[in-house]
Amino acid sequence: MNLPISIRGARQHNLQNLNLDLPSGKLIAFSGPSGSGKSSLAFDTLFAESRRRFLDCLSARARQGIEQPDKPDVDSITGLPPALSLEQSARHQHPRTLLGSITEILDYLRILYAAAGRPHDPETGKELVRQTPDQIANALATLPEQTRLVLTAPAEALLAQDPAATLGDFQRQGFLRIYWNGEVRDIEELGVPDVPAADAALVIDRIIIRGESSSSRLADSLQTALRINPDEVRAVITRPEEEPAVQAFHTRYRNPETGYLLPQLTPRHFSFNSPLGACPSCHGTGLNKQENGPCPECRGQRLSPLALAVTMHTPDHAYNLAELTALPLEDMAGETKRLEIPATLAPALNSVMEEVNKRTHFLNELGLSYLSLDRQANTLSGGELQRARLASQLGGGLSGVLYILDEPTTGLHPSDTDRLLRALQTLRNLGNTVLAVEHDEQILRAADHLVDMGPGSGANGGHILAQGSLQDIMANAESPTGAWLSGTRQMPAPPRRAAPSGQLVLTHANRHNLNNITLRLPLGTLTCISGPSGSGKSTLVRDCLIPALKKDLSGKKGLPPLVQGSERLSRLVIIDQAPIGKSPRSTPATATGLLNILRPLYAQLPLSKQRGYTAARFSTNVRGGRCERCLGTGMTEVDMNFLGNVTMPCDACQGQCYNRETLEVTWKGKSIAQALALTVDEAAEFFATLPKAAAILKSMKDVGLGYLNLDRRADTLSGGESQRIKIASELAKAPAWKLAEDDKRALFILDEPTGGLHFNEVELLLKALFRLRDAGHTVLCVEHHRDLLNAADHLIDMGPGAGRHGGNIVAEGTPAAVAAIPEAPTSRWLNPA
Repeated sequence: MNLPISIRGARQHNLQNLNLDLPSGKLIAFSGPSGSGKSSLAFDTLFAESRRRFLDCLSARARQGIEQPDKPDVDSITGLPPALSLEQSARHQHPRTLLGSITEILDYLRILYAAAGRPHDPETGKELVRQTPDQIANALATLPEQTRLVLTAPAEALLAQDPAATLGDFQRQGFLRIYWNGEVRDIEELGVPDVPAADAALVIDRIIIRGESSSSRLADSLQTALRINPDEVRAVITRPEEEPAVQAFHTRYRNPETGYLLPQLTPRHFSFNSPLGACPSCHGTGLNKQENGPCPECRGQRLSPLALAVTMHTPDHAYNLAELTALPLEDMAGETKRLEIPATLAPALNSVMEEVNKRTHFLNELGLSYLSLDRQANTLSGGELQRARLASQLGGGLSGVLYILDEPTTGLHPSDTDRLLRALQTLRNLGNTVLAVEHDEQILRAADHLVDMGPGSGANGGHILAQGSLQDIMANAESPTGAWLSGTRQMPAPPRRAAPSGQLVLTHANRHNLNNITLRLPLGTLTCISGPSGSGKSTLVRDCLIPALKKDLSGKKGLPPLVQGSERLSRLVIIDQAPIGKSPRSTPATATGLLNILRPLYAQLPLSKQRGYTAARFSTNVRGGRCERCLGTGMTEVDMNFLGNVTMPCDACQGQCYNRETLEVTWKGKSIAQALALTVDEAAEFFATLPKAAAILKSMKDVGLGYLNLDRRADTLSGGESQRIKIASELAKAPAWKLAEDDKRALFILDEPTGGLHFNEVELLLKALFRLRDAGHTVLCVEHHRDLLNAADHLIDMGPGAGRHGGNIVAEGTPAAVAAIPEAPTSRWLNPA
């Protein structure tokens, strides 16, 4: 019987001294509002403790260069298995990291090409030839009887190093003669200076061919010759009544016409991260940085001419490694099963091909069939990246592991979620514990064990409200998630369906897999674009609509509009899940403009005027008021030598970012650092008398960010939090009571705005989006969440499938109209009010 994972006294971040037992070998889901402590418990407690225990087993030298995690604030955890974290972040993915690298399929394919690839001359394209020891033996054994044979091993390279020592070594091994200058000579009779390294060969054996009786001796002598020189054997052949002739046999691939000799292939010859395999022009990046395009030598394929000249074959096609990995995964899965592998190599390569086929299968099963292995990891969405890592784990076949996943359904259409769920259940059935931080209804209903956290966020969260089976959660009156799952609480019907005030029309959209489609976007409405992953939604919006609108709104005169109706817009606002700032000094206060309101406030206080402080004094980006020890970040890095660096609060400002003199200026008893340390809820009350600040803070509360500290570093925010901060900034500019003037109407484009949101927060988000719409703006969401789709004024459903099976607008209209079209991929998940 598996022991449970027992957690006692968990206090990490906002966790309220939790005690919890999680069943092993089950599919577990953590639910609850953003900031309620789900990630603190899953990642910052369970995973962090598992990782810490693993690193503690290593020596100090082995830990060198590895970031040392702090011990989580927890009394004890027992029954904790080794844990693997599958998060969504692609932030740290190197441009050289590809989908094939993450899944390790590229590693297996490199082994395959090195062992079984058919090489060609990179210059002429002619297929290279070589002879195996068996082929050489057969060729010599079938010479006419009474043929005299002198079998030699070329020794030029060995003699070039140290002739005297080499000849002495040959004699000690029992070799007495060399073939030089057309004749066999005794080594003892030669002076060392007489032996030119250029054409000397060691005599291995002298044989007279007598039919099959010579075969055994030939085979043994060949083995000896190849031990001296593994690449080449020379035979001096004297047929009856003929002059002697020298024939060379090469065990390495060569072009007999040009003499080109291929080096011994290894997997490194097919890696663009190795000097052996990388294109010499672009060094394996595939890019021409000067012209900002693909490298002209390798055509963007990253590999050297040698690597690109090695092919694997199906009955009707030849692929080099770059061509094979450029195929969509659904095509590659079929082609790898048809590859022709020599029968002599098949037993050794069976396990390699099994891994390739198994991992490719799981990628297709997880809805990534439209991707190719050469896709850069830093161009994948968070959901795609996490599913790629999940496929790799499924292919690895581990058991007894705790897998922790962060919102695995992010970016998934409901039809794709079914396949993801099967994958999670497969992991569980292998004997693992699978823990998902999740809000998706399909996953929550299928989980073996649910843990609902809350009741609120930040200081108002950190409690376990309910846990148990789905029925236990739905029957628990304390569980907000249970109320939504049981139907006790439902998403309110939209206040009204907005009538369009015109339309934007984009024609001839044909990037990537789009099939020359026309997009009609009604103005003044909330519109959602839906469809399976890879159907072309992001391509249509990100690669077609946004660039065209940017050109139309650039203000350049004389250019014909690319989007009909774009003259009705004054600006384009893109609200995605990218970080709100690249600097460590970026915070919600800077991103929303709140700090720009507070800095002049503090500069006008009596003490500031007395000292001559300006608003710049209260900025952490410039000298003057900030702490110069940490440069206004509040953190310093301590060098621990071989134990790695540790980031700690600055000891000069105690993490407050400002120097002592600046902190002496207070408003209502708080310095600017103390004011920024407040949560949004606390700050809304503290700054209630400042209308502009109050408007920003109200907007942040309206999108469910009341728990967030104003000085929270941008690099610690989730993608969903970053996106809602951007929405709040715009809401503060568009109060519901003031309709935007005709010349100030905007198009807001949001990518997966419900990502990471609890049911309660989706309700708040809907109200926020309706506020933008009711202020006269147009809102366009790329979205899969059923409640948002049902509430939209207009739907555009793409598909019908992914990759080349997508790229079309299958249905468009109101949610009710799309729900009535059976061919629409999303129709069966719609239930419009």
